[in-house]
Amino acid sequence: MYNPRFSISPSLLELVAKASELRAFVGQTLVDVAWLPALQMEASARSVHSSTAIEGNTLTLPEVTAIARGETIGGSGRAIQEVRNGLAAVRWIMAREPGHPIRERDVLHLHRLLTAGTLPATEAGAYKTRQNRVVDGRGHLLYLPPALGQTPTLMKDLLEWLAGGESSALHPIVVSAIAHHRLVSIHPFSDGNGRVARALGMLVLYARGFDTHHILAVDEIFAEDRPRYYDKIQQARDLDDDLSLWIEYVAEAVVQALARARSRIESLRLRSRHSLLLSKRQEDFVRFLRDRGRVRTAELAQAFGLTRARIGQILGPLIEADLVVREGKTRATSYRLKDL
Repeated sequence: MYNPRFSISPSLLELVAKASELRAFVGQTLVDVAWLPALQMEASARSVHSSTAIEGNTLTLPEVTAIARGETIGGSGRAIQEVRNGLAAVRWIMAREPGHPIRERDVLHLHRLLTAGTLPATEAGAYKTRQNRVVDGRGHLLYLPPALGQTPTLMKDLLEWLAGGESSALHPIVVSAIAHHRLVSIHPFSDGNGRVARALGMLVLYARGFDTHHILAVDEIFAEDRPRYYDKIQQARDLDDDLSLWIEYVAEAVVQALARARSRIESLRLRSRHSLLLSKRQEDFVRFLRDRGRVRTAELAQAFGLTRARIGQILGPLIEADLVVREGKTRATSYRLKDL
């Protein structure tokens, strides 16, 4: 059975209290706001850009944002595929019900989404079949993961701990940090371990009811000082897997991400010129645009079984409220959520 080692310091308690305060502000402010889906799309793009950049992806944030909107960009096919995979993983997390337990099949599905088209089909969504190592840029060994045959048992122990009573009594930030570090230390896959570990951390925050609005880009904080991120992971290993300092580090990142979300929300509130109460159909359209990016009129007509005229009536107030952007004319018209 997995029993993580850590202590709750005054510093961690202070960080958790600050995070809870910021989260309460965000939760109260985001009730029934028309621009929430656009805020979610922006956070998704930032998270995916950051998580893939940590692993060496060279696409810029504007390029990742363009892909999220459904646009075509130039560049490396693999880099673009990694970003599309990351966006698909975020959409999958957002579609889950909060409180749903995290099972082994969920972790394997996350890996399958994150490595589709970049790993052989036999390796995507499956545990490694060869021993792997973590090395630096010169090929020097930094970390040797547990032996190959231990992977299924170690993953089972981690997931049982996540589902057990001990973890349920802990703050979601603490559980997220522990799950993140443990998975990346087990290193259960042939590739994509870091991306899966960060996605699992995101999933825990959502499943435990902390980031239910999906507006946190914690990976952005990790990516801004990548050497420190890697140092903190290794530091816990050097301390015989005492995770205390690692958990504090993740809590700091969550607080920073929440503070940025609060600033973004405050700026949007000042910019908002319209008070718009969305109809059920308008809510459906906004979610559709959030998930699909740039969408043509014909796609909306097919998805919702509506005429072009009716689509124009539904989208008109959203365009006037500066929530949706219309591009092109006649049959080439397309719509997307406005960049925030």
